[in-house]
Amino acid sequence: MIKLEIVKLEEAPSSETVKGRHGVILQSGKKVMMMMLTVEPGIPTPPHSHPHEQIGYLLEGRGVLLSGGESVKIEAGTSFLVPPYESHNFNATGEKPAIILDVFSPPRRDYLKKAKYPP
Repeated sequence: MIKLEIVKLEEAPSSETVKGRHGVILQSGKKVMMMMLTVEPGIPTPPHSHPHEQIGYLLEGRGVLLSGGESVKIEAGTSFLVPPYESHNFNATGEKPAIILDVFSPPRRDYLKKAKYPP
């Protein structure tokens, strides 16, 4: 049985997912995980894929989202959906880091392990 769980941002487990990207795991259940990702501008990474469905919402900043062979400029207030196994990436542009709220289903076990979740 799943019970109510409360996690404050400052107490959430975190890790550098890859160079220039810092993830904070806000919650993770059996079927879904939510994290906040800070992406530093000027540090591009190659596209990747994973078996997880991913929904993102750009809270702050701007950047270029690459997904399924398409490149799209996005800014704060934009949401996106990346299907499982689709090659994708996001690179922040501008002077400030981009902050993304990411939701994965199922949870990303690699991120959970790296961040030592649960706290």
